[in-house]
Amino acid sequence: MLFLKLLLFFFTILTSFYLNSQSVELRNEFKVTSKFYKDKNFIDALRSNDKALELSINEFGKNHLTTATLLENKGRILIKIGKFYDAELILKDAILVRRDLIRENHPDIAEALNYLSLSLRFQDKLQEAILIHNEVLTMMGSIIANNPGQISELTRRSALYRARAYETKGLILLKENNIEDAKGNFRIALKIFERTLEKNKTELNMLKIKLNNLN
Repeated sequence: MLFLKLLLFFFTILTSFYLNSQSVELRNEFKVTSKFYKDKNFIDALRSNDKALELSINEFGKNHLTTATLLENKGRILIKIGKFYDAELILKDAILVRRDLIRENHPDIAEALNYLSLSLRFQDKLQEAILIHNEVLTMMGSIIANNPGQISELTRRSALYRARAYETKGLILLKENNIEDAKGNFRIALKIFERTLEKNKTELNMLKIKLNNLN
């Protein structure tokens, strides 16, 4: 529950930050999307997010932070329903807009890149994914150094990104038939997940299954 609550918190904060001055219709549509997402009704969440995205483009255009946030949210939802290639394309669009409008080392860019790396991993594009993971971790080091007031939350997020990078690296090692090193990477990722996700979480449990299948 804690991880889901944190995910929903960032999903809400990330968007609501940019929706303060937007139309009532756009704000209301986002609330609908958030409710569907919370209820794990991802198909309806996707439809609602598409409506919000269309409203945002009509109000502000494609090159706007509100639009970028809704693009990222769409990418997250697409990952949830297994449309990983579509998620990759949408997340790349979100990143392009953010890089055009905000400074390079920003938590919102890192977050979108994190989800991009996952969309690539789920397509078995492991080498591309690990490059994005590494970019995220380098970016987070700079972000943490320049935002001491947010160090606790930023450090937690960076730890999650690091765990996902170790998991992807483990999958690369498996493809190279390097079983022991793969298990080592999975174990490191598992320990990080246990500290940051607590126990009995989907991402944690899926990794446990991967590791157990190698024993």
